[in-house]
Amino acid sequence: MRKLYPTLAAMAAAAFMLPSAANAQANMLTVGLPTTPPNVVHMPVIVAQDLGLFKKYGVEVKTVALDGGVKVFRAMLAGNLDIAQAPAATTAVAISKAAKVKVILATLYKFEASMVVRDNVKTMADLKGKRIGIQLPGGFADILSKNVLRAAKIDLKDVHFVSIATEDVPALVADQVDTAILHVEQEMQAKEKVPSLHAVARMWEIQPKQVYTVYGVKESTIKEKPAALQAFVKAVMEATRIMYSDKAKVLPIMVKHTGYSEKIISATYDTLVKSCIWDANTGLSPDRFAFTANLMTKVGNIEKGKTPTYDQIVDKEFATKAIKDLGEWKGPVCPTAAF
Repeated sequence: MRKLYPTLAAMAAAAFMLPSAANAQANMLTVGLPTTPPNVVHMPVIVAQDLGLFKKYGVEVKTVALDGGVKVFRAMLAGNLDIAQAPAATTAVAISKAAKVKVILATLYKFEASMVVRDNVKTMADLKGKRIGIQLPGGFADILSKNVLRAAKIDLKDVHFVSIATEDVPALVADQVDTAILHVEQEMQAKEKVPSLHAVARMWEIQPKQVYTVYGVKESTIKEKPAALQAFVKAVMEATRIMYSDKAKVLPIMVKHTGYSEKIISATYDTLVKSCIWDANTGLSPDRFAFTANLMTKVGNIEKGKTPTYDQIVDKEFATKAIKDLGEWKGPVCPTAAF
């Protein structure tokens, strides 16, 4: 009988430890970011991390950067991530196909990307006959370039699509293409090398109601980690407000993580703030999500008759609670409605 005592004691100790281990796991989140190094637009999570806001609200967050928002979304869907910062369009398409996913926050609700062109393109009408730089057919640059061409009423047969490397600034600078789809800091970097380069179209102006990226989670994660998700939403919302209100505090963080010079990041920051790219409240306005889902249906990515409703896409609970705790952001910079 004596030989059983250590085993029983160990079992009792293990049983005692299990709740603590489970609580620790429930308080940890792995968040997928869509670019590495991050673009300035994707910085709210990193700012929250570096300023200690996750710790402040009692959640442990690990970030994982992947090559593209679609990969991030798939990793979340596979259970390898708790939260995916992924395209709203991808999320809506997946939900239309019965994916058990909800959007809980959208700090980046405007589509931050621009078509940057050489000086032989003065207006969108001048794109006819030009070399359109893309990475892969169906990829990010390809889809957005076609959006610009449609807005300019230019037939796709009247341009030349040129596949370039993932890093598209060198190809534009080297005159291998006439256009490239760039984030603002990439545009600033390219213009340092070729000052005549300029943006002929900005996606947030061409499609002002399309939601860019969102924070998506599986419904099972909502059930398993509600407290951690609440802390995450509150911390990221507060970080976005600090990004708008304290440039001196966030600029060093952006420079450190993006690898760009302070000059480029400062100019990028000023452009994004002037354009109110981020939403410092929830980013979950129904009209934007309806527009995005309907657009995906219009272009054939969502089957007709299966366009998801706002309530099928969005879980407002966490954002509503965060607004209640933090108050609604009313500026002075870029005030937006909570919903």
